[in-house]
Amino acid sequence: MRTVNPRPTVVLADDHAGILESASRLLASDYDILATVTDGRKAVEAVLRLTPDVAVLDIAMPELDGFGAAREVRESWSDTRIVFLTVHDDEDVINAALATGVVGYVLKPFMQTDLVHAIADALEGRVFVSSHASHTSRQHLRQ
Repeated sequence: MRTVNPRPTVVLADDHAGILESASRLLASDYDILATVTDGRKAVEAVLRLTPDVAVLDIAMPELDGFGAAREVRESWSDTRIVFLTVHDDEDVINAALATGVVGYVLKPFMQTDLVHAIADALEGRVFVSSHASHTSRQHLRQ
């Protein structure tokens, strides 16, 4: 008999150990962290092997950046929803992320207040962009 995990599952990918540790602590009470990895290639491998509900990816990672990892996950027909956790607060980057199929965009300085909300929205099929992110990109979401 297979047991069903009632808590949503997450894979975290960032090349900074401190961010991985902080994000893991932040999410541990509500989500099962299946893996923490330090590069984009390992992120794709973890997502395809573990099939989490959500993958939280940094954009700037070694081996394969967050955009490349997101594309590979999408091309694999995975149902995993992707949230970017990044320092990049640039309208073009945010729009490119949303065009890639990323459903969450959280700025690292606001991780403590935004990451849990972004994951919850992703699980509900909604798009989340940090309220402090580019004003134009947030306006685009409302259209």
